[in-house]
Amino acid sequence: MTRPDPPAGICFDYGRTLVVIARPVAAIAAAGENLAAGLPLAGSSWSGTAGEFALALDQLVDQLVGEGQRAHPGREVDIQAIHREALQQLLGAPPSPEVSAQVGADLQRAWVAGVSPIEPAREVLAKLRERGMRLGLCSNAPYAPALMREQLERLDLRQYFDAVLFSSEIGWRKPDPRVFTEILGRMGLPARSVWFVGDEWVADIEGARDAGMRAILAPGAKAPMAGAEQLTRWDDLLALLG
Repeated sequence: MTRPDPPAGICFDYGRTLVVIARPVAAIAAAGENLAAGLPLAGSSWSGTAGEFALALDQLVDQLVGEGQRAHPGREVDIQAIHREALQQLLGAPPSPEVSAQVGADLQRAWVAGVSPIEPAREVLAKLRERGMRLGLCSNAPYAPALMREQLERLDLRQYFDAVLFSSEIGWRKPDPRVFTEILGRMGLPARSVWFVGDEWVADIEGARDAGMRAILAPGAKAPMAGAEQLTRWDDLLALLG
């Protein structure tokens, strides 16, 4: 890659860009005991263990999220409504809003066990901060924003970012231009002075380019065409800045 004019800020995608995510089966099953404490499993249509319930609930939530996103491209799903629907399907009766919210939180917190920062991305973020670069994080994530920020804290990643945006906060998903307008506003920078690094071609690269940013594929991302601008390794980002 040729060295472009340096930006004032860099914005990053989250999943498969800065972190790898794998379904933490053991942690989800273990969360079943907490879920069962607040749920009427006995006497419901559920006949398995608490751990099996947690795993079934997690799979059903994931299925309903996918169906909702495919039905309304660009719109983010209502995760609270999905949790209520999933619980009703498994229990045979609607849960209270309070119980549904708590169950959803317990399930989401279990997922931190399956999220690992990619190295040396964290080191690169620290070096960018040392250079005074403004950093943003912009992710398509339907889950509760407070819980996603909690996840960032537990992974020791939140400290690096001046601005963070999850699609669940505004109801729209990348590549919708409203997402990029919002994160640029939170970063306090014009699009022309921000680079975007992500792994998804349409959502991250085309979306950021359409918003006026320079967009670069993250290391390891699948490029849809030869010659696509991409980091071979994370240190390449520092080299581009000079």
